This record gives sequence, structure tokens and C-alpha cells, in this order.
Amino acid sequence: MIDLSIKRPVATAAIYVALVALGAYSFRLIPVELLPDVDYPRLTVNASWGGASPEAMEAFVTSPLEAAAQQVKGVRKITSTSRADPRGTGSSAEIDIEFERDVRMDFAQLDLGERFASLRDELPPAVYPQIQPYVPREFSDEEQRFLSYQLHGPYTFSRLAEVAEEEVEPVLSSVDGVAGVMIWGDQDREVAIELDRQKLDALNLRPEQVEQRIRDLSTLRAPGSLVLEGRQVTLAVRTRVRRVSELENLVIVQRREGAIRLRDIGTVREQTADATSYFRINGQPTISIFVTRESGTNAVRVADAVKEAIGPLEARMPPGATLELDDDQSQEIRQQLTDLRLRALAAAIVIFLVLTLFLRSMGAVLVVFATIGFSVLIAVNMLYLGGFSLNVLTLAGLAWGFGLIVDNGIVVLENVERHSHLGKPARQAASDGARQVMLPVIAATATTAIVLVPFLFLQGELRIYYLPLAFAVAFSIVASLFVAFTFVPTMAGRIHYWRARVYGVPAGTADQAAGAARETASAEASGVSAAPATARPRVPAYIRAYRSVLGFALDHPILVVAVCVAALGGSWWLFDKHVTRGIRWSAFWGQDTYISVNITFPRGAGLDRTDEMARAFEEKISSIPEVERYEAWVQPQYAFMRITFPKDLETTQVPVAIKEQMVAYSYQFSGADVRVYGYGPSFYGGGSSPPNYSLKILGYNYLQVQDLADDLASRLERFSRIQDVDPNASGRWYERDKEFEYYLAVDREALGAHDITVEELLRFVSANLPSDRPRTQVLRVGAEELPFAVKLGGYRDFDLIDMRQLRIPSQTGREVRLADVAQVERRNVLSRILREDQQYQRTVAWEFRGPRKLGDLIRDAVVEATTLPPGYKIEEDDRWGWDEEEKTQVYVAIIFAVLLIYMVTAALFESLAAPFVVLLTLPLALIGVFLIFFYADATFTRTAYIGTIMMAGIVVNNAILIVYHIGELRQSMPTRDAILQGTLERVRPILMTTFTTVFGLLPLVLFAQSQDENIWNSLALATIGGLISSTLFVLVAVPVAYRYLVARRA
Repeated sequence: MIDLSIKRPVATAAIYVALVALGAYSFRLIPVELLPDVDYPRLTVNASWGGASPEAMEAFVTSPLEAAAQQVKGVRKITSTSRADPRGTGSSAEIDIEFERDVRMDFAQLDLGERFASLRDELPPAVYPQIQPYVPREFSDEEQRFLSYQLHGPYTFSRLAEVAEEEVEPVLSSVDGVAGVMIWGDQDREVAIELDRQKLDALNLRPEQVEQRIRDLSTLRAPGSLVLEGRQVTLAVRTRVRRVSELENLVIVQRREGAIRLRDIGTVREQTADATSYFRINGQPTISIFVTRESGTNAVRVADAVKEAIGPLEARMPPGATLELDDDQSQEIRQQLTDLRLRALAAAIVIFLVLTLFLRSMGAVLVVFATIGFSVLIAVNMLYLGGFSLNVLTLAGLAWGFGLIVDNGIVVLENVERHSHLGKPARQAASDGARQVMLPVIAATATTAIVLVPFLFLQGELRIYYLPLAFAVAFSIVASLFVAFTFVPTMAGRIHYWRARVYGVPAGTADQAAGAARETASAEASGVSAAPATARPRVPAYIRAYRSVLGFALDHPILVVAVCVAALGGSWWLFDKHVTRGIRWSAFWGQDTYISVNITFPRGAGLDRTDEMARAFEEKISSIPEVERYEAWVQPQYAFMRITFPKDLETTQVPVAIKEQMVAYSYQFSGADVRVYGYGPSFYGGGSSPPNYSLKILGYNYLQVQDLADDLASRLERFSRIQDVDPNASGRWYERDKEFEYYLAVDREALGAHDITVEELLRFVSANLPSDRPRTQVLRVGAEELPFAVKLGGYRDFDLIDMRQLRIPSQTGREVRLADVAQVERRNVLSRILREDQQYQRTVAWEFRGPRKLGDLIRDAVVEATTLPPGYKIEEDDRWGWDEEEKTQVYVAIIFAVLLIYMVTAALFESLAAPFVVLLTLPLALIGVFLIFFYADATFTRTAYIGTIMMAGIVVNNAILIVYHIGELRQSMPTRDAILQGTLERVRPILMTTFTTVFGLLPLVLFAQSQDENIWNSLALATIGGLISSTLFVLVAVPVAYRYLVARRA
């Protein structure tokens, strides 16, 4: 490959032109998104049951669905939660089903759906389980809120919803790349039929008769078939109405005295359904419009197309109404891309300056610099062909590999120049120089790429995050290897040829003086006499200094070992005591500053009561001039408000002060639980944030688990630094621990004595009660379907006393009081039933204000003082951390990475001892990793663990170059001389590659608001720290280790 590219420069140029064209074309076609489109081996099942308690939900819905899901092939783990609906309308179930990694999720979802369909008759009426692909927490926002708009103004919710449905939705749905448009906050239309009790009694009719006649209107009947033009066709009878007003003439029953129509016993009207929630911005009614995009489309281009379509719509809005962009995920992508471009440009400038400083030849600098562009374009080609997208993770991989791309080119070019200085012709120098370093460069690249192999075996969310990252890195460094042995030798030979033509000197003799200087430096370093040269320039100062240090180290190996051990131990102590570890990276943490106000009322509180308190807070917030925007979501029993500030105030103490005002204002209210939280940089130091500690208690008795949680919480509250202890953190912020329900205890014997069935009883009671459950009965009116409900007059004012006195008609014509056949009773129920591996679970969360290490000590002390019954356990529940399974996967990946590096280097050196010298660089590199995270005050996220694994494949490269070259020289000179000369001859390329890599990565971490801001910060920090410390120690420790571990053994 090397000789072919040198001999055929035109063909080589044609290949690179084609690669550039393909890369540019792939860059246009490759999807651009914030996070990758994932196929996670997990499904989520959701179901709701109006009017049911969590206990009933668990018994009649959750358990049967769990049993059916357990029969699907490949199921690994099932967890479920049955909880009361926050609106008080019933309960909901969420079942999380995790599969083995090799399961085809489309087939699994189909199998699960079929099993649920077979349960249709066993599940309660109106319970329809919905199967959805699982979306990890860090990805859910991007899936649901690609683009969102808010339509608000001085109009009713109904009017705003009408504008959104008729003006906005059709336009946005027609945009290419838009998967759907969802309108939230509108109030549905419904058909309300209210019957007169006295007229029903006089005519001996029951509400269920009316309800059945209305349902019959939507039924398609086929009474038979007839012969038409010699063919037999089926006759279909449709009885649907075209207008709601036609229902008034509906015949309910035919009597001897005439037909009894619906208008004779009640009223029919089409109305807006009662509001179940409100959403306001700055106090004005607001409708939310969410836009989702199709999978695999370019997020930026789809967003631009949507915004272009929105432009003309703004002029068609009613006077005073405003359609404004609320959330734009494409903006995050643009910011990330812009930030990465600027940092890449800065890195390119720095690399250019470093190369110019070392190479002192503009032609050589341009050759090495060109390898960056070629390698990146080839990597983009591979990403596109591999089905990957450009997202935060793949871009982070390309950015991380940016400083590594030039390394192979530098080593090849530097060695080609060294052979040229020996007097060889240009083509021979290019060929021999590239061939000599081909094996160690391939091995060095292999060690960098081989550590990525364990990533293929990661499971769960780790696989989603870091497999695309690993492929991006692998593609870039493999591309750089191809460029280094095709493009670089070709251009290096041409450079020396043209240099000879320009200076009129035969190729290969232009820099004899420089070559002699290098030979002299090597000879002086090794202590052997050099061949006379006509010019002996002064040896560079750094070479003379390093030669002295290296000679001293070879003579004092024990001191070298002591310094390395002390440095490793000291850096680990600082790291262990002061650096937070194991936190998840999330693309959506961001740096936004805002305050949230969470209001929770007791069960049964109506929407109006909750809205009244929410409006009081809104009025208070509106009087604060520093607040830029406030939003309010109101539902029965709970409300949520978000308060944001102008950009120039986000990082000041103003948000903290306003948060304290909100806390003080909440003390004026009673009967509701009000919690105020602060998010963002302003609250990191002295404000407030959501609970940052949590413990999970597991056991087989729910009440026992609850008692343990309450006891643990009471002991935590004794510490002054601990605040906001929540013994009920298993669920959402609006969920309570204690719930109750009213239920109808039916006396079946009494019902039978009066010839009344349970179904008849329930239908009659339901007709007398208001219902805030979703309407499950649908009437087809013209081309649309409208929900309908049949109620008795006065149902809105119907209370418990009225219900007990309710008189139920029987089949015998007699009326029976409800109190004679049933009793209304109250009982306590569980608000939430959470199970994991057949154990009940409860989480205790709290906020600790102080150093993380002190918080860990207090947590551990409280746990150790807790007496647990047999079979119960307490586990750390770090919601933003990683679990034990993920830790195990990463630790296994680290072990396998080290083993793979050993095998590659053992194959290169044909030695079992030499690889240990190379592996010595790994603990030495950790010194820099520990120190840089300590001094940068950065969190050692799980991305940093991954960065450390990838860093291990890089830092060994310098050791490979040294050990391989020493091994070559030992064949012709004494061991000590070979160590000195071999090391000194590799100092220059080692320093060049280190400087270019480090300075190429520095722009990725400089000028960031926080070292945890982006995913590439942790990657870059781990690589920079490890590379700097490994370079400093490798140049001393590796020669010493080689002498005493390899040379003496030989």
C-alpha cells in the first residue's frame, strides 16, 4: 500500500478527491439530531381504570398483565407501579418490561400485544393497556418535545383550541419530516343527555334504556342479503345521526298511546366538556402545541421547515393572540454544533501552531494538517454507511479523536524526514521511513481501537450512550491510519523532491547538517563516539536536560519507583476525598435557572380549589419585576408553576431571593402541601435543589417497609444539614402516602330478593353521579365521534345523603332504597404499589447541604444504625447515578481493555515481559486523571469512566514507540546505550504527538460554564490528564522498567 501510493501519486490523489466528495455528500445526507434514535430492549405498558383504587388496579389489571408479559420469550425483568391518578379519577398502572439484548423488539411487542388481546375478556371494561417503546429518562424530552409552541391571549380555552385545531395543526402536519402535532389544553366537545327523574318514573323508564337506544345509533346492522343484477349483496342498515339535534326525535320506546321520544323525558345539548386542567403563561390561558418529527430525519432542517410554515400563521391569529415558540430542541443541536465548530477551529489553529513550532516546514505542516480533514470526512462516510446520525455522542467521539488523528501522520512524517536526512532519495526515504514505523504505528492504533471492543458487549443504557461514541472514535482513528500510510508518504516524498529542486541540492542531502546534528545528539546521549560531521549545531536544551534526567534515573531505579508510587497514592487520596463519582451525564441538565412551585391538595379537592391557590401565587409572582415569565399547570389536587428570569439575572442571587419569597408566601396557606425548588447555577452554592440523596427500602410487607422508611426519615431529620426529608419519594412529587376511597358494599342477597342485578344497580347509581372520568361511550355524529353521557337531572348536586335515599326501580315494578341493598363505606387504601422482583419498594429522599463526602458519611452511619428484619434490605437509590449492574459492566470493560492491550503488545514484541513495561503507563496516566478532575472541580461522571478506558488505549502508544525502538537498537549495541539512544530518538515525535493531542483537546474544555456542561468535557479531561502525566513519567519510568524487567530477563 505504501509503495503503491508513492509510485502512483495521481491515482492516490483521485482516491482522495473521491473520498472528499463522498464525505461532503454523506455530511448532507446524514441525520442530525441531539440524541441517537434508539431501539432499547425494553417496553412500557400503561393502563388506567377510572374509579378504581390502586389495590383494585393491582389485583385486576397489573397482576394479570404481569403474568402475561412473563410468558414472552426473552423477558429479563419486570417492575410495576400501580398508583392513584393525581386527578382523583381512578388509578393507573405502569409496567416496565426489560428484555435480553438480542431480542427483536418488534417481534416482542407483537407477541406481547397478542397476549394482552387474549386477556381482553378478563380485564375490567374500559381498560385498554397501551404498549410503548421504553424511552430512557435522558431521551424522553427529545422524543416528546422536539418543538413546542404556545398559543395564548385574552380568549377562552375553547376559542384558542379552535384556532389551534383549524389554523395551526393542518399546516404543521403537512410539513415534510413532521410525524404528528399534538394539542394540549383544549376542552373536548361532548353530548350531554339529562333526563327528568319524575318523567322517567311516571313512564316507568330507566336511564339504561335510553343509553342503549343511543348506542344502537352507532351500530351497523346487516339484516340479510338480496339479489341485485344477478349478484348477491349484503344489505346494511345505518341509523347514525347527522346532527346532535336529531337525537331529540329519537324514539326510546313505543307504547300503545304513542312513541316516547327523547325530548319527552329530557334534554340534549352539545357542550364543551368540563375542564380537567388549566395551563397559563403570565396569567393568560394557553394552549400547547407539540410537534414530533419522524425518526431518522434531520432535526435542524425539519425545525427550519416548521418555523417557515409558522411565519404566515402568525398574521392569521385573532387580535391579541400570540403564537410563540416555547421549546426548540433543534436550538440545542445548533448550539452544540456551533460550539463544537468553534472549538474545533480553535483546536485546528493550536495544532497548526504546534506543528509549525516542531516541524519548521510549511509543507510538512500542511501535509499533517490535511490528515485531519481527510480522516474526518472518511469517518463521516463510515458513520453514514453504518446507519449512525450526527448527534451529541458521535460528535463527542469525533471531537475527542480530533487530537489523535494527526498522531499517526506525525510519526510517519518525522521518520520519513529522518531517513531523508540520512541521504536517501526522496521516494526511498518515504518508503523506508513509513515501513520502519508501520508495525509500531499499527500496534499503537490497534491498542487505541482495541479498547473499544468491550463496548460491543455493554448492555442497557450504557450501550445506547457509548456504542455510537466508540464507533465514531474507531472510525476516525482507523481513517487516520489509512491516511498516514497512503497520503503522508506520498506527499512527504514530493516535499523532499521539490525542496531539492528549489534549493538545487540532490534529494536527500538538503538537510545533512540537521541530520548530523540529530546523529550527534543521539551519540552524545548514548555515550558513543559519533561520526565526524562538517556541522555540529548545538543540541537543543530540552534534549540535554532530558539526557541528564534519564541517565540519573537509570542509575537510581528505587528512587524512580518511590516517586511514582508516592505520586499515584497522593493523587488518589485527593481524588477519593474530593471528587464526586458515578453521576449520569444527561443532555438535558443544561444551565437554565428557574424556580418550581409544587402545590398538592388532599384527595378529593376540585379543580376550582386548586386553581384558586395557583392564581394567588400567579398574582404574587406578577408583582415581582425581576421575573421574566411564569407558567402554571393546574389539575385537580395539584398545580405546578415554573418561574424563569432574564439571562443577565440567572447567575445572580436574585433567583435565590425570589425563591425565599415564594417559600415565605407559601406559609400563608393551609390545607395544601407547597414545595419550592430552585434549579440552575444560582442554586448550586447557596440555594436549593431537589433531593440529592435517596435510599431504597425493599421488603415483602408493605406496612413494614413503610414503618422502616418513616423511622429512617425521623432519624435523618435530626441532622441540621439535612432538609426536605421525604419518606415517600418512591413516586412523583404530587403523590401522597395516605389515600382513602368510598366504596359501595353490595348486599347480594337483598338485591336478589328484589330481582335487581349488580349491573342494573351500578348503571342506575352511575346515572345519578357526576363523573370526571374519560367518556368511554362514543356516538357517531356525521363524520366525527363525540363522547356522550346519560345523567339524571340534579346529578351535579347529588350528595351522600341523597345517594342513600336513592330509590332503585326493580323488575317487579317496585322501588327499593339503595340503603336497603348496599352501604357506602370509607376505607384507607395504598396510594401506590411499587414492586420489584416481587418485593415492595419505598424510597426515602433528602437534600444535604454540605460536602458530598460528609453527606456520604452521614448516610452510611444512619443505614448502619437501622435494624432490618430478615429478608429486608436498604440500597442506595441514586437517581442520577448508575446502578451496580452498570458499574460491573464498566469495570469488566476496563479489565478486558487492559487484557486486550496486553495481547496486542505481546504479539508486537513477541514477548511476555515487554507488554508489562507498556502497561506500566496506565497507573502513571491515572495520576493525571485524578489530579485534573480534582483541580478542575469536575464530576467524575460515568462518561469519565468511559473516557478513562479510551485514554488507556492512547497513553500506551508512546511506550510502544520507545520499547519497540529500543528493541531494534539492542540488536547492534549494548543495552544501556540502546535504551539511551532509542529513548532520545523518540522524544521529539512523542512530544509532538502529546502536544498536538493535548492542545487539540484543550478547546473542548476551556471557556465552559461548568466542566460538567457537555459530554465531551469528561472525555477530554480524562484524556488530557492521563496523556500529560503518562508522557512525563513514561520518558523516565519506561526506560528504567525496560532495563530491569526486560533486558536483565533476556
